[in-house]
Amino acid sequence: MSKQLKLSFLSAARTLGVFKLFRRLTQSQLRILCYHGGAIGDESEYNGKLFFSKKTFEQRMKWLREKGFNVVTLDDAVKSAAGQRASPPLATVITFDDGWYSTGSELLPVLDQLAMPSTLYLCTSHVLEGTPVADVAARYIIWKSELKDVTLQGYALAVDGQYALSAAPVREQLGQKVAAWIEGFGSDKVAASDALEQFAKDMQVSSADLQLGSRRFQYMTGEELRALSARGCAIELHGHVHRYPKGDPAALKNDLRLCSESIQGLGLPVPKHYCYPSGSFDADAPVALGELGVVSATTCIPGLISKAENDQAYFLPRFLDGRDVEMLEFEAEMSGFSEFLRRVTGRAASPAYS
Repeated sequence: MSKQLKLSFLSAARTLGVFKLFRRLTQSQLRILCYHGGAIGDESEYNGKLFFSKKTFEQRMKWLREKGFNVVTLDDAVKSAAGQRASPPLATVITFDDGWYSTGSELLPVLDQLAMPSTLYLCTSHVLEGTPVADVAARYIIWKSELKDVTLQGYALAVDGQYALSAAPVREQLGQKVAAWIEGFGSDKVAASDALEQFAKDMQVSSADLQLGSRRFQYMTGEELRALSARGCAIELHGHVHRYPKGDPAALKNDLRLCSESIQGLGLPVPKHYCYPSGSFDADAPVALGELGVVSATTCIPGLISKAENDQAYFLPRFLDGRDVEMLEFEAEMSGFSEFLRRVTGRAASPAYS
């Protein structure tokens, strides 16, 4: 089905009151929403799943309020799904991944104004390093550049060379090489920023376009995270590094211990909820997470939650919103109609590992 045909179908369904009907039918089921950073500049055009417009985010949140959705804390939601407490109708959890500075500067103020709680799943290594996230910034520069080919010299043996930028695999390879080179500077903020500025210059992307001073490619500081926590945003686990070690439960537990220790070291409460990096998980997750005292984990598989008992709590479905999602599609998803369509067409994915 084409996008336009899909939107026409959803528009007709909404006009006929189908969305309202499904909100009533599914009001006892939990929804979890996922966002990442906000857009300070044109980041949402570069990566609309990673950076989201404040204006669109505000439109989404106000629609939830107008339609009777009740935004609750993740902790309360998980307890309700486990049958440990009652849940309000259309209970919804707002979550953010990673820890981008723009999450706090662009998106969280919207929730503050609406008195809505939220959860931030924090990847702690980038907070401790305090440098721009190399792979995201490098790929942005490549995306922003209008060059068809480029010759790089004076970087590192692995980076120097000629690149035909018209080929997507070449652009990806260049992004990986430059990111690895910049990551070699560790927590040296000046060296990392200078390296990105040099790469941008060679790619004919101006400093004004790169806007490193806006912190658009950086995470929040410990002080900013503590302020966020005081405003009603729970800081939870997203790993110390942004990678899920499939098939290696020992590595998973070590990564989460480092993440938890780092969060507590920043003066924040002990975290007990986890979000799989990039939605990657395996069959080892429930045992490993349970041994660490983690009580829930979210995926990037869309769906509604009727209950979350035992291992179900470690594979909670969550809808990843983004620039590519039209408001009509968002309404259909949150009303429960999209999940109904996935089930009747056999396209519903089980959030549980199989």
